[in-house]
Amino acid sequence: MQIACKRYDCQKAVEVCYWSCKFRKNCKDWEGALVETPGVDAIRERLETAAKRSGRAFDPQLLIVPARKKKAA
Repeated sequence: MQIACKRYDCQKAVEVCYWSCKFRKNCKDWEGALVETPGVDAIRERLETAAKRSGRAFDPQLLIVPARKKKAA
């Protein structure tokens, strides 16, 4: 499963975005991938499988996109 990364103008695997990208928490591409089809359920399953294979830690709570705060005018 790939995510179109506008920041680096490339396609990234969701595993790379979740475990390696330091910009993921504020990334609009990541947020869009969680909302679009196939969405958060497919990404969660993919990351759970990858975590079992690699032994990396996976926390499904980190997938949820927090509501954005409005900027002070």
